[in-house]
Amino acid sequence: MSDANDDGEVLEAVFDVIEDRKETLPEDSYTASLFTHEKGENRALEKVGEESTEFILAAKDDDTEEMAEEGADLVYHLLVALSMHDVDVEALLDVLRERQG
Repeated sequence: MSDANDDGEVLEAVFDVIEDRKETLPEDSYTASLFTHEKGENRALEKVGEESTEFILAAKDDDTEEMAEEGADLVYHLLVALSMHDVDVEALLDVLRERQG
């Protein structure tokens, strides 16, 4: 198991890629499509809800592999939503650090 610093670095690295896609808008990028599509914000927020539901159902079924997959999808779409509203991932990590211990 990795330590908290490594986990934060992974979240920051993923967030950096999201921010890069937001800025560069590559045509073949799903992430960029969420920033450019007229319903992009709604779609990203719908995905937060959808992935949350899928995570809950996987947990209910005690499907740990599916929980990990859906949890990753949920975190990814949450990071996209944060980026859309110019909330840096560091703000999220700061709140988690404050709640730690």
